[in-house]
Amino acid sequence: MIITPIEKHQCQAAKDVILSGFLERFGFIDHSLNPDIRDISGEYDGTDHHFFIGIENNDIICTGAIRKESPDTYQIVRMSVQSPYRKRGLGCTMLKFLEEKAHSHGARSLILETNKQWSDAIRFYQNNGYIYKDEDEVSCYFEKEIPL
Repeated sequence: MIITPIEKHQCQAAKDVILSGFLERFGFIDHSLNPDIRDISGEYDGTDHHFFIGIENNDIICTGAIRKESPDTYQIVRMSVQSPYRKRGLGCTMLKFLEEKAHSHGARSLILETNKQWSDAIRFYQNNGYIYKDEDEVSCYFEKEIPL
């Protein structure tokens, strides 16, 4: 898999990867949610927010993004791997790539949230060094410090 910053012409395909994951998880898609993926290239302009895609055989098979929350904190968002490509370590590869990108932009801390019913996602983040911090009725929140 090759990871690269998204280009404008790839935004719809990346959105489709994310939405297919939501459809798989929830059985439906609520298009009123997730406003950041309505205009990926506008929202993730490469200044403070960065969106990346994983490509294999010219197909987008994986997505991930980082959002600057403060000068030293970035949030990991939009992690998604298309179903046929799972269990190959691609999510881990994308996560490590995002961590390195955030660190190169000055991050000392990474945060993320995931649906608290997604036990496999929770396990994935915990196995990759993320520490459970809190939860609400829908989500679990995690943090990871980046060493110097």
